[in-house]
Amino acid sequence: MGPLQQRISDDTKAAMKARDKERVQLLRMLVNDLQQEQYKTGKSELKEGEELAVLRKSAKMRGDSIQAAEDSGREEFAAKERRELEIIESYLPKMMDAEETQAKVQELLQELGISERKEQGRFMKEWMSRYKATSDGKLVNQLLGKLLS
Repeated sequence: MGPLQQRISDDTKAAMKARDKERVQLLRMLVNDLQQEQYKTGKSELKEGEELAVLRKSAKMRGDSIQAAEDSGREEFAAKERRELEIIESYLPKMMDAEETQAKVQELLQELGISERKEQGRFMKEWMSRYKATSDGKLVNQLLGKLLS
């Protein structure tokens, strides 16, 4: 069991003692998602990055669900999803905002000496090794498109 999965399991036990049914249900689902990923990959233990990817996927699904619920006027469901999203985000590292991401992209471009679009792959490989857990890949690609065009 990875460190994040262990923390979620411990928090599940605490939520059970506090009789917080909604939180228990969500945390059990997260543990299940992590176990399914572990089974799919055939590993005995997921790395922290893999655990974070599973939680990010779950957070993204909540975000999409919130948007769909608001579009269809289901405020009660959207509020429930927002509460769940807050809980999931409490386990994720803080994401860089747009300005911080842009500054880091420019800094890494200079560090690597990249000025052409054809070297984007080399940039992304280095970027992901450093900032995967705290950055939005889509935003990075958009920034690269602007800076390398």
